[in-house]
Amino acid sequence: MSDEDPAPRPAAPRRQQPMADAETLIDMGVLEEQPQPPPDEPPKPPAEEQANTVALDEALAGAGITPDTADAEAIAELAKLDPAVIDAIAKWVQRDPELTEEK
Repeated sequence: MSDEDPAPRPAAPRRQQPMADAETLIDMGVLEEQPQPPPDEPPKPPAEEQANTVALDEALAGAGITPDTADAEAIAELAKLDPAVIDAIAKWVQRDPELTEEK
């Protein structure tokens, strides 16, 4: 060694365990997995809206229409309307188009 280099100092031993996040400690088996709270479920629509949704679904099924994702979103929005409006829409959907066409 040269005269300019200081003598190596001994390192102090670590007294604390190395830190890690909880997920890593669980993977290492140091911690047990903690129970997770159940996910928040969205609130159910009011009973009137549920009844309107059923009425619209039945009207579409009666007309031979299978709703897709976009239709389901539209049905959910329409279900918020007054039940009298829902009845009118259901009648429109179930009306036979051949009877309404002028010949």
